[in-house]
Amino acid sequence: MAARGTRRRPATDARALGRARKHARILDAAERLFALQGFAKTTIDEIAAAAQVSKGLVYDHYESKEALLDAVWARQVEGWTTATQSGVKVARGARAEAIGEVLRVSVRHARANPLLRRILVQDPGALVGRGRAGVEAFARHYRDLLEPVLARGVETGELRADLDVPGTAELVWQVHFMLIRELFLGPQGGWRSDGDDLLDAAVALVVHGIRAR
Repeated sequence: MAARGTRRRPATDARALGRARKHARILDAAERLFALQGFAKTTIDEIAAAAQVSKGLVYDHYESKEALLDAVWARQVEGWTTATQSGVKVARGARAEAIGEVLRVSVRHARANPLLRRILVQDPGALVGRGRAGVEAFARHYRDLLEPVLARGVETGELRADLDVPGTAELVWQVHFMLIRELFLGPQGGWRSDGDDLLDAAVALVVHGIRAR
């Protein structure tokens, strides 16, 4: 019996791999279409066609378009977190600079990601009725990641002793959010001509404001 089970396993693994690939294609297609057309204007039929799967298979994975959006948004947040954490190293004595770099890497990640950018700028044609809740969850996630780094910097003396940790985390998020809105024009908009200078100035302001004197 064990031998028979072993012989069947490659076929089972192949089916699981095929299903995982189709699932990934569904998410990829939904991301592209949500970014291009917005949530309200995108249909499950269009997503299925773009993913080259049946409409039934989409519903097999997700009970509604809203559930699919939730999965897409979760993947956006995971990608942002991975990009930021892998792109920023907190070196001893340079915690303020590392926090400034969090802001820089985060904005640049949004620059390269049209769906994340569209959600954050709250374009009227995008993700109607769900964008605000998604942005609020994103903001909480952002602050939750940043607060321990700020608190540790206060403890080590690298950051100002009088630093209001929750308030500073909120402020850094607000700077991030407003930069996204200012730097990008519309869901397909390009980087402002002075975007790099504006980002550098914002990072310098944050670093100077939190660094221990």
